[in-house]
This record gives sequence, structure tokens and C-alpha cells, in this order.
Amino acid sequence: MLLISRYLFKKMILIIALLTVIFIGAIWLTQSLRFIEVIVNHSVSLWGYFSLIIYLIPDLMATTLPICLLIGGIHVYSKLTNDHEIQVIKALGLSNYQIAKPLLVLGLLTTGLVFFINIYVMPLSFQKFRNQEHQIRNQFSGSLIREGTFNMIKGITAYVRERGEQGELYGILIYKPQGQKVGNEESTSFISHTIIAEKGSLYQTEDGPILVLKNGSRQEKDSITGKISFFNFGEFTLDLSKTIKQESERVTKPYEKSLTELFNQNSTDDQHLKARMRVEGHQRLLTPWFSLIDVLIVSTCMLMGDFGRKGRKYRILAGIILSLVLHLVIHVLFSISVQRPFLITCAYLFIVITIIGLSISLEWKRISFFFSKRKNSL
Repeated sequence: MLLISRYLFKKMILIIALLTVIFIGAIWLTQSLRFIEVIVNHSVSLWGYFSLIIYLIPDLMATTLPICLLIGGIHVYSKLTNDHEIQVIKALGLSNYQIAKPLLVLGLLTTGLVFFINIYVMPLSFQKFRNQEHQIRNQFSGSLIREGTFNMIKGITAYVRERGEQGELYGILIYKPQGQKVGNEESTSFISHTIIAEKGSLYQTEDGPILVLKNGSRQEKDSITGKISFFNFGEFTLDLSKTIKQESERVTKPYEKSLTELFNQNSTDDQHLKARMRVEGHQRLLTPWFSLIDVLIVSTCMLMGDFGRKGRKYRILAGIILSLVLHLVIHVLFSISVQRPFLITCAYLFIVITIIGLSISLEWKRISFFFSKRKNSL
């Protein structure tokens, strides 16, 4: 029996590992394409781009592992049935549970791995992802100013005729309208100004970006008095950290918080946010059980009933449909439980009943045989 279990375990772990790599790679690639504009608009290196999207992998692993278990289990058992190996194994006297044991062990190991990812890895990876994304999206780069066009950059209109090989800017025009926001405060100034310069250079400092302009002029107009002031300069420093409005502090989302923070909700008085945090916490505790549920579905559907070709197709279809229905029910319960908290308890009960029901179904013949034998002895 140990030799057969090792044989089945080896077949399953190879196909499930291959499916996991393919699924995660494909989904990760499609998700990462959404952040291509980060490279284009914010002058981010290719390494910086990959260091950002690498934080998406833990969430993808937790999502795809149960699906890979389902597909891999169906594939292995279907091939074993097609090659008549299942019939031979059953003829040796092995029960459904013994044949399903390698897949059940993989399901339990995956459940533990997804628990670890959900509780420890995923919140940390999302925090790092959103911190880096926020930093990239809000940094000011010279690449934001395209030569030969009028660029709208956070409320300021900028024009550059051409850009030098070392990053120098030539033929510069900058227009700041009146009443623009500065930082988080609404400006009370009614003065707009226009700056024209022959050339300039952009520098990054500890306090923010500055633009050093040379050989130009600055014109200001007060919209109330209509007074226009004008002066020429040989060199003028424009502090962009003060002129360009800065983004407010990033708000932490529920999926970035640790499990302790999700259930300890004293940090906020927003009832809707509290409900979302509570649901997120319970979701992290319940979704890992999808792995065990999927392997039980595969074992029950593929090891019971007729082993003919026609019966095999029906078992595969039944396994896929049953898994989709169970996943859909759980996700619907979580979605509605934000407004109706009692449905979280229903989700727990549903998962417990599902696991018990599938476990009984897997060994239904042996259980019914045991009770019939006990009844005859009485």
C-alpha cells in the first residue's frame, strides 16, 4: 500500500506543481501589464518594475493553488481510470480513502501553506506593493515633461522645446494659474504667473524637486487689480516641492492589515470600514479550506460510481460544477456579510458541513456496509 501511495503522490505533485507554475505565471503576466504605464510615465527601470509586481505573487498563489489541486487531481485520476490502473488498485483491496490519501495529504499541506500566506505573507506583500506604487506614482520626474508639447503636470502647464543629451531643458515655458492648490491647502492668491527661460535643469533634493532656470523672465498678473509685474533674471530657482501639490498620506486598505488589526477595530469609528475589516479577517481564515474541499470533491467524484468512459466524463463534469457552486456560495456569503454579519457564521457552518459531507460520501460504501453488518449481527 505504501508503494502505491508513493506512486500516486509522485504523479499528483508533479502535475499540480506544473499547473501552479503555469497558472501563476499566466495570471501574474496579465496583472502586471496594468502597471506598464508606471514605466512609461514615471521613468522606472525594468528592475524597479519587477520589484513592484513581484509582491503580487503571494495573493496569486493563495488564489490559484486550490484550482490547481482540483484540475491536477481530476487529470491524474482520469488518466489512471483510462489506463485501468484504478480498477487494478481497487482489486487489490484498497478503499477510496486509501487511494485518495496522497491527494488528501497534498490538500492538507496546501491548506496549511495558504493559511501561512493569508495570515503572514499576503498583508506584508500588499503593504510593500502599495507603498512602492504610491511612491512611484507621486514622484516628480523630468520624463513627465515631453518636449514639443504642452504638459499638464498636477495643475501646472509646462512646455519644453527640446531636451539635451544630459537632460537639459531648452525653450521653457511654465504657467501656473491663480487659486491653485499648494500642498493640502487651497491657495488664497489671485496671482497667476508665467515663466519663460532659455534653458534649465531639473534636480532632485531631499526636500523635493527644484528647477533651475537660466536667462529668462517672469510675469505675474493680479486678477483683482489687473496689475502686471515683470522682471528678467539670469538664474532663477523654482521650488517644485512647494508649487506642485503633494498627495495626501496613503490610506491603508483592509487587505494590507494584519489579522490582529482586522479584528481589533478600535482604530476607526467608520462602521462600514469595520464591517469590511471583519469580513476580510474571516475570509483569510476560511479561504484556505478551499484546498481541502477541492481535493475531497475530486476524490469523491472520481472514485465513486461507474469506471466506464461515459461515467468518467460525468464524474469530471460533476466535480467541476460542484466546486464552482461551493466557491460561488462562499464568496456570495462573504459579499453580503458586510451588511449582514450573521452570514459569516453561515459561511463557517457551510464549510464544516461540506467537509464532513464529502468525507462521508468518500467512504459511504464502507460506512453503509459497517452499519448493515452491525444490524445483521444484532
